Amino acid sequence: MRPRALASALGGITAFLRSTPKPTQGSAPKSTSAPAPAAQARTLSGPAALAGLPTLSRRFAPSASQVKPARAFVAGLLGDEHPCLDDAMLLTSELAANVVRHAVEREFLVSVAFPGTAVMVTVEDGGSSKIPHLRRPADDETDGRGLALVDTLASRWGFERRPAGTLVWFELAHPTPDHTY
Repeated sequence: MRPRALASALGGITAFLRSTPKPTQGSAPKSTSAPAPAAQARTLSGPAALAGLPTLSRRFAPSASQVKPARAFVAGLLGDEHPCLDDAMLLTSELAANVVRHAVEREFLVSVAFPGTAVMVTVEDGGSSKIPHLRRPADDETDGRGLALVDTLASRWGFERRPAGTLVWFELAHPTPDHTY
């Protein structure tokens, strides 16, 4: 990773962690019905768990108005100089919009991990029974292209069915500098 991109990504993560409220010693976590406003570190039980990667996660309400905050969550962790920022924001928007449109009305979870020189983003819905699949929409159709974008831009992607719903993930490899002379 380029030093400037690394510094930007670390700066984004550091700023995010500083803005996350920390529980006081001896206090029990409060239970609320609203989505948690802060990210929670956890080990991802999807494809990133194979490498034992820590992740940062945040829950969002099942509303179209939450697609933008989900995208901003990922952007904030990556930082302005991250080479995968634009693709990560676009693909996060697509997956979050799919959850809002196709899943049951339960909050969804967005998680970010950094395997090696890549970034992995997962979006886990709250109970959809639908299987994600690529569509080939007609030219005049106005939807059905989200997973095609994921398939085109991501280094790799996939999904896992779980008892509580579906987790869709994508991985973006950092672009390598072109060394042609």
